Amino acid sequence: MDPIDLYLSALALGLGVFVALWPVSLLRRDASVVDAWWGPGFLAGLALVWSLSGAPDHARAVLLLALVGAWSLRLGFVLMRRRLAEGEEDARYRDIRKSWGLAFWWKSLFIVFVLQGVLQFLVALAPLAGLLAAPAPLGVLGIAGATLALLGLAVETQADRELDRFKATAQAGALLTTGLRAHVRHPNYAGEIAFWWGIWLIAAEAGAWWAVLSPLLLTLLLVKVSGAAMTGDHLRRSKPGYAEWAARTPAFLPGLRRKTRMPAE
Repeated sequence: MDPIDLYLSALALGLGVFVALWPVSLLRRDASVVDAWWGPGFLAGLALVWSLSGAPDHARAVLLLALVGAWSLRLGFVLMRRRLAEGEEDARYRDIRKSWGLAFWWKSLFIVFVLQGVLQFLVALAPLAGLLAAPAPLGVLGIAGATLALLGLAVETQADRELDRFKATAQAGALLTTGLRAHVRHPNYAGEIAFWWGIWLIAAEAGAWWAVLSPLLLTLLLVKVSGAAMTGDHLRRSKPGYAEWAARTPAFLPGLRRKTRMPAE
């Protein structure tokens, strides 16, 4: 298949499933179902392109499939476990639903479901490009990328483990400020950013430098749009000790402590 057709196949798969989840969200009155496909959708799209391109078995393709597969399945499991445990719509979507009012039901199709399909495809460009690149031995850059991706995955895993353990016994209004969060406010997002920059390095070594759009977009989303910004705003409104903790704890990089109170993420 032509490479453009392969990319479009991945986009069609992701969008198709996201759109199919929209009526489910209406029936359940819970837009959180969109999260069910965010993580696993990356692996599904990559696996589809891998199979349609002849199932290449060179080291770079296998490495990208393994890393993205581990990230996708872990994230999908964590998000679904949380939804089942909490039994209610994620706070992010509750806030959007409240601000949009009665129009949320149809606006959510485009702003929540279709948009996430497009974003998922754009973020997935790095592993897709690396998979479709001409076979070449893994070098220093690829190994460095794999190391960074594994480090990011480990940080994400530990951060989510600490948060889930805390939520199981915490009282209302309590704020997690120990473990990784004693050093940074958003260790899970920091780990995810590291993971995707590592994936890009693996792809870039094979010539797919242009796919830098993938980690750049992911970083922008997590820092300024749907990640730390929304999480920080929610914590600021719901956790009494957030302002003091935010003033002394950097958002993503340990050691970059603020000397003054930070009013916003």
